[in-house]
Amino acid sequence: MDFPFAYRQRVRFGETDLQAVVYYANYLLFAEVGRVAYLRELGIVYERDLLAQGVDFTIGEARVRYHAPLRFDDEYDIRVRIGEIRHSSWTFEYAIDRADGAHCVDASTIQVMLDRKSGRPIRIPGALRTILEKAKEA
Repeated sequence: MDFPFAYRQRVRFGETDLQAVVYYANYLLFAEVGRVAYLRELGIVYERDLLAQGVDFTIGEARVRYHAPLRFDDEYDIRVRIGEIRHSSWTFEYAIDRADGAHCVDASTIQVMLDRKSGRPIRIPGALRTILEKAKEA
């Protein structure tokens, strides 16, 4: 399965450690950048399509596997795709690769749909599920 979406970034100095290598936890921030950009690309507006509908999502699980480092000023792509879609959750899968083609990180996050008032998990709303399923098939 290929990644239908990529978002190009450049490593900033503040994202690195003393060795000028990206600090390990920042890869989850990179995943968030890719996730939000991909949702926007799919036409999902967070305020309109989630919050205004009385729903939101939280991250129920995050995984990161490191293969090669990114360093200060490297250009890289955050590639994103939809993974498993369940009743009240779905997975985003990420590949973070340097612009020179080196594969740096595999990551995934599980989003859990919530009712904003109760804070409890709920089924993914039909319109959002349709968008996610269509994106998964792309």
